[in-house]
Amino acid sequence: MNTIRFHFEDLCAFFSRYDSRLMVGLISTDGEEPENVHQPRITIKRNGVVEREYHTFAEINGDIVLELLPEGKPLSRYTPQSPGDPRRPFSLLVDIEKLHPQEKLNVDPQLCGARLYFKNGETYATDPLTNARFTDTKTGQPCENAPTELSANVGIDVEIPENGYARLHFFNGTEDFIFQSGSDYEVEVINQAEAITGEHFKYFYNIVSPKPEHMWYCTAADRHGLPIPGIVGGMCLADTFGRAEWKWVKESR
Repeated sequence: MNTIRFHFEDLCAFFSRYDSRLMVGLISTDGEEPENVHQPRITIKRNGVVEREYHTFAEINGDIVLELLPEGKPLSRYTPQSPGDPRRPFSLLVDIEKLHPQEKLNVDPQLCGARLYFKNGETYATDPLTNARFTDTKTGQPCENAPTELSANVGIDVEIPENGYARLHFFNGTEDFIFQSGSDYEVEVINQAEAITGEHFKYFYNIVSPKPEHMWYCTAADRHGLPIPGIVGGMCLADTFGRAEWKWVKESR
């Protein structure tokens, strides 16, 4: 069985309320200083060779669905096989709504510049961090509800049905991509700005209205037991909204 391995980095929000489906929102930061404007890129490799690239919100916008024909294995969460398994539990993603246990955040996924929908594959987290610390973006007040162990990025492994195919279908008119049985694929989905900084975690609140009193971001963490130098200027974490409600986009074949 051949596999499509998706890897997500930077300003990607995972809407994980439902066990049978997952939506990934790519957050737009239009209107910020040029170095802080995030633009998405999707790079598709077949057996290690680049087959197709999509660039910016001009191509990557609106609803995008991964469809399998015939229907493949339903969505599930990967269970690590050993302590050294690089694929970690999906639950290690930071859930922004859990950072605000006394508030009900009003989250609108439709405010994302693009939304990718999945109902097949195994989800997991990657790039584990320890001794994490979150503080308020304005006051520097520490967040008492933040996890100390987390993962920075996310993967989804999708099996292509034998003698079938998968299609990355763009509802906006951008050309679809067909994943053929008989080959393995890697898909990088990166929503990155020129300035790579942990402070950009605040942009996840772009889809929350009204804004909560505190907006948290990661200001310190360890990787492989060592402090990450200058984490504020070093990385942007993926996150999840585990309680937000959303609907599956209507499919077309």
